[in-house]
This record gives sequence, structure tokens and C-alpha cells, in this order.
Amino acid sequence: MNNIRILLLFLITLSCTKTKKDKNQYIANIEKDERLANIYFNLYITDNNDSKNLIRTNLRALDNGKMNSKNTFLLNNKPFQIVTRKSNYYISYSEYVLNKSRKDQDYLFEVILADSSRHTLAYIKPRSDYQDLNYMVPEYFSYGTNLELKWENIYVPTNLKIQKDIYETIYERKYPDAPYRNTHFKNHEYDYKITDKNGSYTINKSALKDSLEVTVRVKAIFEHREKGKLNPNLRNNNCHLTYINRVQKMSILKE
Repeated sequence: MNNIRILLLFLITLSCTKTKKDKNQYIANIEKDERLANIYFNLYITDNNDSKNLIRTNLRALDNGKMNSKNTFLLNNKPFQIVTRKSNYYISYSEYVLNKSRKDQDYLFEVILADSSRHTLAYIKPRSDYQDLNYMVPEYFSYGTNLELKWENIYVPTNLKIQKDIYETIYERKYPDAPYRNTHFKNHEYDYKITDKNGSYTINKSALKDSLEVTVRVKAIFEHREKGKLNPNLRNNNCHLTYINRVQKMSILKE
């Protein structure tokens, strides 16, 4: 049986013959099957919109409440591997890991069960025009003015996460000869839910510098999420396939 599964995985890796139309058919015409009743999964696919053109995945999957090494999960024919890691000398944990995967037009998530049967779990075809969305973040900011982040014609809701690199002025007194950017940083995070396709978010100048802290860099991360279609045979209502389109912009203190 193990040899059969190894051969099957080898053939899966070599083959990428499913067309976009085929993938849609997998969701539209699925027959009733009780073998997925105890399957749970939560899969995140993140596109960071960088030059590497890769996606990041995060998968948690259980069968009858625990990980089952006899099940093989696949994304666009590429199998996830179970990797065991150590968090310290006494505690270890296992997770699903997918080798580097390039961005695609759509994503089909499947499982091969212990009986070698193959099943569609979820499917998503993300929007294709994310590159046309307009996020406007100034390249530089100064302490004398507010920092305004703008957006036009985006998809909503979008989550805006703001990260600030902070220099604490106490270090200037302790290390008067060291430039602030080489001493100490502290990361502050703020979350803001965008519900308007066109709008702005203002960081008040008083939040950029005071007697205790000085902001030297602001990172704005815009995230829009889409949910995938699920196999109707899944009984667990907490199963999800989520695609995250992430755009990161940075504004730096102008000295």
C-alpha cells in the first residue's frame, strides 16, 4: 500500500493536466460522499505582490480531531509535507509545509485519503485585477505634518495594518553619539477596517513624535480576503480556504 501511495504522489507531482474548466467542474458536480465527514481544514493562501511571484500557505488540517499522516493534502497537484519541529528541548509539534509555489490563476485544494481515493476540498479563483488597485502612501514623512494614507477604487472590506518603528528618546540620552536608527526599535501595530472604496487614513503628527518616542518608519499593509468554494460533503462548518491579497507600502522619516 505504501508503494502504491508513493507512486501515486510521484505521478501527481509530474502531472498538471487539469484545466480551469475541469477545476470548476470539480466543485459544481460533486457526488455525495461520507468519507469527508470528519475532515477539518483551514487553509490560507497569501499573495504578497512582490517580485518573487510566490505565494505563502498556512494549512491546519485534522481527521477525527487529529493529524493523520495517511492523508495527503494537495494544492494544485503539489502535496503538503508533514514536518515535525521542536519548540524547545521537551516540546515538539508537527505542521503541514508546501515547498515554494508560484502564483497561479486559481487554486484547487484536494486530499488523498488512506484508501487512496482522491477528493476535492475547496476551490478559488481570485480576482485578476489586484495590480490595478491604487494605494497611495508617501515615500517620506516629516514631523511637522500629518501623514495621510490614501486609496482609490479598492475592494472592500480591506484591512489596513499600520506598523511603526519607534526610537525611544531615552536611548539618545544613554548613547548620545549613536544615530537613533542604530540603537533601539520597538514595533507598534494598529488595525483599521476600510469600508469605503475611496478614502484616506490620517496619522496625526502628534502620534509620530513626542517626548518619549520618535517614529522613524511607517509600514502600511493593505489586506483583502476572498473565500473559496467548499465541497458540500464537508460536515465541519469551520472549514475555510482563504485567499489573502497583501500590498505593503512604506514611508520613511525624511531627515
